[in-house]
Amino acid sequence: MKEASVNHSLRLVQVFLSQSQTPGPGIFEVSTNDEGALFCTCPGFNGRKTCKHTKLVQTRIDNNEGNYPLEILKKATQEEAEQAKLSDENHRSFIIRYGKIEVF
Repeated sequence: MKEASVNHSLRLVQVFLSQSQTPGPGIFEVSTNDEGALFCTCPGFNGRKTCKHTKLVQTRIDNNEGNYPLEILKKATQEEAEQAKLSDENHRSFIIRYGKIEVF
């Protein structure tokens, strides 16, 4: 996995809830940059530059012809979906609000 650089924006692709974090559950985000490198906010990724979260996301990308299959659980309006395309922050807010959170 590559280091994120200042010139590259990160786009959230999946949120994970980890029940193994102490003292309570951890919430981790896997994002991708413009080149397709994956990054995670979990402690394991910070030390190794890879983790179970990025491996799972990469496997799903590989199995879906280079695309990550987002699972949207709640009904979003067309306007909300269009707004999500305008910026990385809008996309992140959309995924957090409507996307499936994996427990892993």
